[in-house]
Amino acid sequence: MVKFGLDITIWPWRYKSFDEVLRISLLAEKLGLDSLWFSDHLMYTVPGQGCLDPFSTLSAVASKTERIMLGTKVICASFRHPGVVAKMGATLDIISRGRLVLGIGAGWYKREFDAYGIPFSKRVGRMREVIEIIKKLWTEDQVNYEGRFYRLKGAVSSPKPVQKPHPPVWIAAERPHMLKIAAEIGDGWITVNSKVEDLRRRLSIIQDYASKIGREEEIDAACYMYSSLAYTSEEAWRIAERDILPERRRALNPNLSLEELGEVCLVGDPDEWISRIENYAEAGAKHIIVKIVPLDYERLKLYAEKVAGYFKEQSI
Repeated sequence: MVKFGLDITIWPWRYKSFDEVLRISLLAEKLGLDSLWFSDHLMYTVPGQGCLDPFSTLSAVASKTERIMLGTKVICASFRHPGVVAKMGATLDIISRGRLVLGIGAGWYKREFDAYGIPFSKRVGRMREVIEIIKKLWTEDQVNYEGRFYRLKGAVSSPKPVQKPHPPVWIAAERPHMLKIAAEIGDGWITVNSKVEDLRRRLSIIQDYASKIGREEEIDAACYMYSSLAYTSEEAWRIAERDILPERRRALNPNLSLEELGEVCLVGDPDEWISRIENYAEAGAKHIIVKIVPLDYERLKLYAEKVAGYFKEQSI
């Protein structure tokens, strides 16, 4: 059965306070959604806008919720020492009583790296070492590690996470070398704003490489998408053109068209969303994570009741 998540990151659309994020989180859990997700950026593409720290924010949400899974979508591996990530992740898993999903990636926004003096060129290699070290710190009493970027000698991280052997680590990846890393050391894989055919092709690469190296554990596939949902298709497309397209043009491609945006984002009424999600599920997606723009109570209820609710009814 497909599971449904919600991005609750504060940027850059119409949030007033953390209290609003908390109210949305509580409503998402009450409405039966499966997961909440929070992004990780030091700065972003929209001038004057930004987001809160994911670990602090999700810890606050964890203290007020009971069931819903809490994920980072995704932390940038280069922003923190792996020992710090292991400590923060274990703390969040303990506060949430075992509900953390650690989503992690190499990072993509070069201007952000340059602004903070973080090397951009070797970020994939650093990410691999960060993941390896985090898993060791979560599962071993004492860690020695000799890598290209990180060295640990007699490192101890305690207390350990609640989930055993450790919280799941989902890797955001699109290019073949990153997909192979996901196949080797990822517990799950996140693809961002992908076409259905790209999801299918990339998942096939992961599965083929996992089989080649003798890996038998299943790798969860999650599809994350910017989204516009309304009672009518016309209204959803109007919102996408007004709110999503300008930001995506700044971030990715100044020539991005509305039609191209619609190929990689969920735009439409609930029936159109259901049809699109069925295609992604058929291609192998086990989790759908949406960033609804703008996110308000009415759209959240529409998503949870009419879209996620439809799939839950079909599974009964």
